[in-house]
Amino acid sequence: MIWVVRKSVPVASAVFVASLAVAGSHLAVAKARSAGDPPLLAPWSRVGDIVLGEPRAHVEREYGSAGHGYHVLVGNRDHVQGYYLLHGTKVHVTFDDGRVAEISFSTPYYRTKNGFGVGSPIPLGPCHRTTRYRCEHRWHGFVWNEWNRDKPCGCWTKAGLGEQSLPLTTANFLKPWFFINMRHGRVDGFYFALKFVD
Repeated sequence: MIWVVRKSVPVASAVFVASLAVAGSHLAVAKARSAGDPPLLAPWSRVGDIVLGEPRAHVEREYGSAGHGYHVLVGNRDHVQGYYLLHGTKVHVTFDDGRVAEISFSTPYYRTKNGFGVGSPIPLGPCHRTTRYRCEHRWHGFVWNEWNRDKPCGCWTKAGLGEQSLPLTTANFLKPWFFINMRHGRVDGFYFALKFVD
């Protein structure tokens, strides 16, 4: 009996050490990918080297595939939702039919050329009257607090690719939509969808 216990301890230790080595190698790969990821935010289609509509194969070459950097939450062959661990946070990427369909992130690492990103303020600006009693705030084609599911979203939203947002209604589902989530007057996160449906 003592002999079995003494033999199992080295085996358990070897398994533990092997597990640490695997975890360490995954962490090293994640850090290497994170280090090579450009801090670019291109409104409103690109984060690092991940671009809405680009082939999944390109993203996997840059950031890793399922089980090798990409963490799958749900999915099948045609639709996969998951995330990459980058810069201390999760960068969510959804693939549809082999292409990037959605991107969302909350890390301040990604910035536009003029420095805009998570943590930046967005002023409400002037009121634009759209009906007799309605005030609409606009910013770079986005509208403030107009997406309403039981209560206003507390976000800037834009539907479509034009200079100004299309009406934020179900009639414009299956078109590109872009959300800028806010907290205390500052950007808290971004969500870009190639074909939004809620």
